[in-house]
Amino acid sequence: MEKIKKDLGPDAVVLSTRKLRGGIEVVAARDTLALGLVNEETGGEGMLALFKSEMDQLKTLIRDFGRDGDIHAELAELKETVGALYDMLGIRRDGTVPPHLTKVYHHLLSVGISKERAGSLIQGVTNACPPDGDSRERYRRSLGLVVDAITRSVTPSYKRPKKKRLCAFVGPAGEGKTTTLAKVAARALCEEKRSVGVITTDTYRIGAIEQLRIYTDIMEIPLEIAAERKDFERILGRFSDRDLILIDTPGKSRGDEGSLLRMQEYCPKDSPLEMNLVLSMTSSQERMMDAAAGFGCVDYDTIILTKLDDARKLGAMYNMVDSVGKPVSYIANGQNVPRDLREMDPRRLARLIVENRVH
Repeated sequence: MEKIKKDLGPDAVVLSTRKLRGGIEVVAARDTLALGLVNEETGGEGMLALFKSEMDQLKTLIRDFGRDGDIHAELAELKETVGALYDMLGIRRDGTVPPHLTKVYHHLLSVGISKERAGSLIQGVTNACPPDGDSRERYRRSLGLVVDAITRSVTPSYKRPKKKRLCAFVGPAGEGKTTTLAKVAARALCEEKRSVGVITTDTYRIGAIEQLRIYTDIMEIPLEIAAERKDFERILGRFSDRDLILIDTPGKSRGDEGSLLRMQEYCPKDSPLEMNLVLSMTSSQERMMDAAAGFGCVDYDTIILTKLDDARKLGAMYNMVDSVGKPVSYIANGQNVPRDLREMDPRRLARLIVENRVH
């Protein structure tokens, strides 16, 4: 970093690193354009020259990657970076957005919010931006306005019925459904003082029942296995005295929702089923959006997001919630049961997205 800053200046940032034979390649660039700190006196020509320099570096990087064979992930990241640079250049040349809002826009992109939604948020807060104060203070207050805007945007999705007695956890394989169920069970048992029963329909995954049994044995909660409809109905009768019944399901692809629909039919009419879609924040945004849309056939009630402690960009939450219109009820940010589970409301979710960290 000392050598990079000596060559490129104190605003230099590392774009990427990779191992080579005999050493490590570090790609760095000046961050002045992205942060909107270009000297106004340089004008458009100076900005274009700087942008051209960055593009030349990207082209060289692409050629180097090409010699290594598999470059799909790297090209996707470069495409996003180039798109952001074009957006930033357009905003600066247009002159209609103050520098502190340009910086806010770049921050929203950096946390994973899509360019379309970031632009919409900036447009929505432009007129409400503080007219006075130094640039740092205006930037801070403008971020607060963005939090307010996201809060208003996601609030309608939280208008849902009261939580139901039967609660199922659905989603693709490997998203953390079983661990999340254990956290919800411990929370209901220890904090809410509710009696809990657990049913698993996951008779496919090796070790799934054993993993769940460890949790339920520790909490002294009854666990039953339902392989067929008659098992499910029998267990519901046995758990008639339980305040809350949690149901673990096998990981399903979006093309295999028939079993989930059948499970809804198993439930008695006076005990409707609450569906919680569990998604991991370590999955790609495309996979999350695909699952959120694909499981829409079962009309899930809420989304639970897991593995936030391993996620880099939390803005993807806003892209998904804004797209599917479902509330995020909980986030999970670790393996500890039950501590690493936090209930969400619109304000908390908005702050989490903009600040890009779990409080």
